[in-house]
Amino acid sequence: MHYHETTQATKWQLSSQNELNSLREHANRRAREWLAQGSGQIEDGGGDEQQLTSVPFQVFGFAATRGERLSLATAEAQDVPVVADESSPSYGPTHNAINQPLLNPTDECLLLSFYASKIPNLIGPRATLPRCVRAPKVAATACLLFKRFYLSNSVMMYDPKCMSVAAAFLASKVEDCMLDVRYLELATKEMNAPVGMDDILKAEVQLLKGCDFDLLMFHPYKTVLACTEDLRVYLKSDRGRGLVAIDDGTGDHANKQFVDRQVVGEDLRPMHNAAMEICDDVIVSDIPLMYGPGEIGLAALMVANDYVCEEPIADNEEQTILSKHTKIDMIGYIRTRFQDSTNELHVKIDSTAIESVVARVTILSSKIRELKEGKHGCGNHNVDMESLKGVHKKLKKCRAWGQDSSGSKKKKKKRKADE
Repeated sequence: MHYHETTQATKWQLSSQNELNSLREHANRRAREWLAQGSGQIEDGGGDEQQLTSVPFQVFGFAATRGERLSLATAEAQDVPVVADESSPSYGPTHNAINQPLLNPTDECLLLSFYASKIPNLIGPRATLPRCVRAPKVAATACLLFKRFYLSNSVMMYDPKCMSVAAAFLASKVEDCMLDVRYLELATKEMNAPVGMDDILKAEVQLLKGCDFDLLMFHPYKTVLACTEDLRVYLKSDRGRGLVAIDDGTGDHANKQFVDRQVVGEDLRPMHNAAMEICDDVIVSDIPLMYGPGEIGLAALMVANDYVCEEPIADNEEQTILSKHTKIDMIGYIRTRFQDSTNELHVKIDSTAIESVVARVTILSSKIRELKEGKHGCGNHNVDMESLKGVHKKLKKCRAWGQDSSGSKKKKKKRKADE
């Protein structure tokens, strides 16, 4: 199966940041309405005394949510009044919704960024617990599952902490790196954020429903490796030789010349390693929801090459200078590598398609550079902890999950006091 035929390309790759924001706003409004109606409680008319019965909040799948949002957007664009079905909640703001301290979409995005950034500490190469160390693709799959779930559901309805651990557990199965759930439970204790095994398993079922059981995923790590290996060969060809520039150590970047020199040995390793580190930031951000892994890999290499060339030049060895400061014209590589060629699908690649890729990769490279500023949902850098604490306090007052357990604890404390 080719990537363009998978659900990641045809279904889950969003067209723009506006569509991403619209989906999250829709999920947030749905949760706010449910909470505003008395947290889903209705009167039970059975017997002499009326009691409040809780109405469960269902897990919403992505396909249904996306179709629902598009139908509402079309109706609003055509100025058609939307008539709500009796079986589904209304999306108009109510008086109760305005008075309650509910989370807004910005608050939810801040929480999602925080919890997504903690997933690589649960599972992956940087896992806190040694037994949870896995390949980078497992952490990437977990982060993408977590982000996908909250495109159609709200953190006010489902605990993001439990869902992040469930995403790590499910990702270990998807990537054929099975992990005992008890190790994840232990890992959460090591991180001072304990999540019980029963809660993880329950959240896993909800996660599957929210992601429409779409579990085949692709990540940029393989693209970075494949492009690096292709560069090693292509830069030795007649077309590729002119794409290499060497920094002479003078710091005069304006006079840097492209020279006829073959890339040899470990010249590309610093760029490759830096691109892999960039991908570690990308997988916890919102970028994989809007761009394909091939585009992300190319953009990561482009940014990594710039970062490597900006590093101070070592004074000890000539080989260090060459390997660290080999500047590659990545835009030239994209334009010349596939020029007048036909790929394995027998699809003719013309100049228009190439320029489209160049435009998207250039825009994406700018966004990747902004990840270090904490933008685009990346919680690895520049986190506003004061705002995060405020959102957590607000969430405790309006969340639908965890209320029963807290109530039972209070009852137990009262009984002990009475005894």
